[in-house]
Order: sequence, then C-alpha cells, then structure tokens
Amino acid sequence: MKKAILLAALLALSACGHVDLSITDQTKVYSDSPVRKSSLQVAVHPRGRQFRPLTAYFHPFVIQQPNSDYEQIADAFAEIFRNAWMEDELFTVMEFQPGTRYEGLNTALETARRRGADLLVLGQVPYFYAGNTVDDTAVTIRINIYATGSGDLIWSMIQSGRIEDRLPDDYIYFRHEYRLPQGAFDKIIRSIAKDMAVPLKSWLPDPSANYRFADNAGDVKAALAPTTAADDIKAREKDLPREGTPPKPTDRDDARDDARPQINGVNLDIQFDFDKASIRPDSLHLVDAVGEALHTPDLAGKKIIIAGHTDDKGDAAYNLALSKKRADAVKDYLVRTWSIAPELIETAGYGKSRPISTGASDADRERNRRVEIRLAE
Repeated sequence: MKKAILLAALLALSACGHVDLSITDQTKVYSDSPVRKSSLQVAVHPRGRQFRPLTAYFHPFVIQQPNSDYEQIADAFAEIFRNAWMEDELFTVMEFQPGTRYEGLNTALETARRRGADLLVLGQVPYFYAGNTVDDTAVTIRINIYATGSGDLIWSMIQSGRIEDRLPDDYIYFRHEYRLPQGAFDKIIRSIAKDMAVPLKSWLPDPSANYRFADNAGDVKAALAPTTAADDIKAREKDLPREGTPPKPTDRDDARDDARPQINGVNLDIQFDFDKASIRPDSLHLVDAVGEALHTPDLAGKKIIIAGHTDDKGDAAYNLALSKKRADAVKDYLVRTWSIAPELIETAGYGKSRPISTGASDADRERNRRVEIRLAE
C-alpha cells in the first residue's frame, strides 16, 4: 500500500518536472520551486461597481530601492504586470510607454490625461532581491490606481511574493529536488498581478458580456428593465433540479461568476456613415426604439451607458475615438428628439477591443460595428 502511494506521488511530481530514473541509485524528481505569496492587502477600493468600460495609462514602476539599472527594471516589471492584466481584459485600452522616468504624481497624472486615459496605474516596488539560480528571489509590489479626472486614489493594493531555495524532500524510494527557475521575477510578478486582478474584475464590467440584438422598443425595454430580488430568486428556482434529481456539477469558477451582479444590456445594429459619426437614416428607428423604451414606467429616470464598437479595420486609438463619437451621436439624438435628460446618459467607446464575431467576413464586421446600451444602476 505504501509503495502504491509513493508511486502515485512520483507520477504526480513527474507530471510537472523532470525525472532522473536510476536502478542502482535513488530516483530523483526535479521541479521548479513554487511562488509563495503573502495575503493580498487592499487598503483603498471604490464602493459599488463600475458600469462603463475604462481606459488606463500604465506608468513604468517606481523602484524605491536604489539600483543602477533603475530604468530597465522599472520597464521590465511594469511590462510583465501589464501583460498579465491584458490577458484578463481588465481595461479597454491599457497604454504603456517604456523609458518614462517618474517625476511625481502630478506629472504622471498629466501624462495620463494627455493620452485620454480614465485611470493612471502606478506601481511601486519597495523591495526586491534577485537570487537568480543560487538563492531566493523576492519582490513586493504596491499598485495605486488614480482617477485621472479628479486625481483621487481609488485603488491601493500591496502583496509580496518569493521563490525560495528549498531543501529536497526525501521519500526513501525517490528524492524530490527543487530548482530555482530562470525568469523568477516573471513568475512572481505575474502571480501577484493575477491576484490583484480578482478584485478589479468584480468592480469592472464583464468583458465577455454578449447582449442580444434588439429591433424594437419592446425588445429594448425587456433587455434593459431592472430585475428585482424576487425576479432573481425565480430565475434561480427555475434552474433548480426537481426533487430526487441530483444537481448538475458546477465548478468553483462558474459558481463565482454566477454570484456576480449581472448588468442588463442590449446591442443595436445602428449604422453610421463611413468613417463618420453620422447616424444613417435607415438606423434612426433603432434609436427611436431606445427613446420610446426610456419613457416607459420601468425605465423612466434610469441612467444608461451608451458604448460604441467598431470593426477591426484601422488603428486602435483612432477606432476608440470614433466609437466614442458615435456613442455621443446617439446620446445627442435621444436628448434632442426624445427629451431624455443628458445627465441620465453616459457615453463610452470600446473601439475594436470587444468583437462579438470573428471579423472574417463583411457580415461579421458589420455585427462588430454596433452600439451597446447598458443599464447604469
């Protein structure tokens, strides 16, 4: 029995490392030392949820420990961290300019404003140590996120990570030895970035939300009308198994996603003149459908967010600006024609960052050129 358990352990370890088999000597299994982290500390965070997409300017990290390779380290650490967040699609745009020396918060905020970013992401490194392949490697990272408009600090998080030079585990029949990996900083920083992305995901809009398209006021109203707690209970009861039926298996990720508040929304196939923000006459009936729906009792006085999307042709920054102008055009029409109070409508642009089709054909690109409307409360 013991041999079977040890064999199972050997197979498990060999799946993530290198095995040096031997008949005469003890078999050795090699694997990289794992990343060990402190608990994530969130000192500052916003209340409630963010309903519209945001853009961010990512400044090179501020290395608070004296070092002759300051700029290279500041750029490299920030690049690793930013790439991890880009994989999670936290922000519509996350711009990064390497080689920018930190000259104070006000200067960094001004740079972010000049680039049109909603947020400034500023990383600080109070401590780091590079042990390479002979000693421990450790780093502590603090991330501060500022609203560029007001300069207010809205997020502040700090976490430490370490890859240790560990002693081998001796299991008599085989020996498990730990290697200090190449690129230890990359592994630690990516792991910290992934942890810090978790609270941000629960605050930001779901990037994978795929709303259905609507053709008339009834469809718009049905998609946007706020649901009550009773509606949520009914929806969940509807999915419960009947008595005597085993529940469907659900993994942790699905359960966590189901617990997140759902934002009501709808897509509209509103078309614009080429390279312009002028609504085509044959699409005005869709904007009228929104105006009509917003005057119904369920939606009257509710705040909405209008976001524009483009196809994948052209420059990302240009498409982002164009999508925002198109969202503004829809807002202007609703304010002028349907007397919707302008303070009830917020606009945003996604550019080409959130396609819902592959974009391989003209029909796919047309679906991606859409206007999305979300309930903002």
